[in-house]
Amino acid sequence: MSTAAVGLARTRHNWIATGFEGGTVLLVAGLILLYLNPFWHMTDGGNLDARALWWNAAGESLTAGGLVMLALAMFGSVAALVSCCFAKRPSWPYVLAAVAVGAIVTWIGLDGFTRDFDARFEWNSSDGFRVFHLQGAQPLAQPSLATADLVWRSMVGIQVQPELEGYFHFIDWQRVNGHINVKVVRLIPIAWPIGLGNEGETLEDPDETPLMHAAETGDLKTVQQLLTTKPDVNARDQSGETALIHACRNPRTNPMIVKALLGAGADMNIRGHDDYTALAWATARSNTPVIQALRHAGAKP
Repeated sequence: MSTAAVGLARTRHNWIATGFEGGTVLLVAGLILLYLNPFWHMTDGGNLDARALWWNAAGESLTAGGLVMLALAMFGSVAALVSCCFAKRPSWPYVLAAVAVGAIVTWIGLDGFTRDFDARFEWNSSDGFRVFHLQGAQPLAQPSLATADLVWRSMVGIQVQPELEGYFHFIDWQRVNGHINVKVVRLIPIAWPIGLGNEGETLEDPDETPLMHAAETGDLKTVQQLLTTKPDVNARDQSGETALIHACRNPRTNPMIVKALLGAGADMNIRGHDDYTALAWATARSNTPVIQALRHAGAKP
């Protein structure tokens, strides 16, 4: 093989090595940004600091760039291995690899570059994510494919979970169940949550009791049935709110629900972590009948 061919082969190998190194650096840097977002806090206006979303976008971009570089480097490695099988180190394997990449991108683009999944999760501050399941992604039966599928799911989780954890700490919850929409690029596991912090997620408080849920949804019949079982009517969820506060948060709450809770011993002056009492919520919701029922019972603002 000529000196020129050797030099060209070394250049190609250097580019491939650079692709692996650069891709790894970008991937790690992006994940570090996602895990170390310092802007998960509330502004003076009571909203999520917009810089948290910009920080996450930067982390997602670096992570995506790293995964793309690693994927291209892998194609280059296959081409280099094929080229090494020939004494003259031909260039056609690299051309074929480039054509294959172009064909794959075109094929994927015809059906959309991304897919939407619903990520179901269970999380607590002590153990982290006990459950992180992408609904709509069916597990593969063949062992070799199942391993690749596990790696794919793990890569999606590694990118999405730090953003979720940051948001959970922002809302000051220690335990969360729920789900969120996740967008994932086809073939390359580039993933990001959709609408996190902008009502794109559905969160369930494990500490919320059936009585709280029935009271907030205005289900008088269920509230009455639950009260017959003598539950702890003053139990609190992670926001420090009782069933009575949940009821008063609903602007259309039936005052009969409030009276039923009060009759069962509900403490009308308990304050949630936001310092709102049941009367404060009823006042904020302009629910006059509930305000009158609470004041008649001696509630304090």
